[in-house]
Amino acid sequence: MIKMDGVRHSFQDANETLFFARQLEAIEAKAYEFKERELKHRKYIPVSNRDNPGAESITYRMFGKVGMARIIGNYAKDLPRADVSGKEHTQPVKTVGISFGYNTQEVRAASFANMPLDTMKADAARRGMNEKHSKIAWTGDAEYAMYGVLNNPNIPELAAGNGLSGSPLWVNKTPDEIITDIQLATTRIQVQSKDIHKADTMLLPRTQYDIISKYPRSTHSDMTILEYITKPRNSFGLTTVDVLYELEDAFTSGTEDGMLVYEKSPEVLEQRIPMELQFLPVQARNLEYIIPGESRHGGTVIRYPLAMLFFTGI
Repeated sequence: MIKMDGVRHSFQDANETLFFARQLEAIEAKAYEFKERELKHRKYIPVSNRDNPGAESITYRMFGKVGMARIIGNYAKDLPRADVSGKEHTQPVKTVGISFGYNTQEVRAASFANMPLDTMKADAARRGMNEKHSKIAWTGDAEYAMYGVLNNPNIPELAAGNGLSGSPLWVNKTPDEIITDIQLATTRIQVQSKDIHKADTMLLPRTQYDIISKYPRSTHSDMTILEYITKPRNSFGLTTVDVLYELEDAFTSGTEDGMLVYEKSPEVLEQRIPMELQFLPVQARNLEYIIPGESRHGGTVIRYPLAMLFFTGI
């Protein structure tokens, strides 16, 4: 409480409110927000919402055809039999929760400052939910036995070989050696799947992406390695190459970088989200209003792991 111009005024401690004094004085009308990195789980892992939100688990079946004809005699009775075999895979579905709230004074302050406090906090809740979905999609949740892409044990892994420098790291390799590594990774998917699948997407840690996007493919060319491997109708077959920070230190117990090469198709991999984020009705608690939010997530289903490859040690 202080006295100004003969009038007593009361000022609330700035630490007790979300608004800074300068905001409340409306000195600057525009609110600046922290920049946040792009989350790419929805961009590179197809999303399915077809499951019922009430499901506690997701079960999918993989079928294989078996049988081989053979030459038989005219009166043969032991004809070889063809059949179909199936195997079930089950993953849990878990509820993911978040909330936001504001008290009565914050409502009054927001009105005075003409700032959409409820929208800003809702955006923060959406971002928090999206962060958790991204983590589940890429690395799963070990506590609840949920698989993501990077912790799926069925995806084959191939270690990069040493270059002339004696190191497998791309920072120590020549452009030709890096191109050979990329060719080896994309070809391996065709080999291990017997040409059923062909890689079209390659995701890299930032350092390795910068190397291929900035280095020329040879001393006699101004074309970068990235431009060379994504040229139309070349042998690599790659249409998308991008940065994925989750690949940094993702292998060998968190000590090695690696790249992910795969065929991006809902048949190959799918992020199962039975229920997207939904906000429940406002709940009044004393002088505060709470808005809960929830979603349902079932991890990433990978039906054809041979259409994918981890290329590590780069």
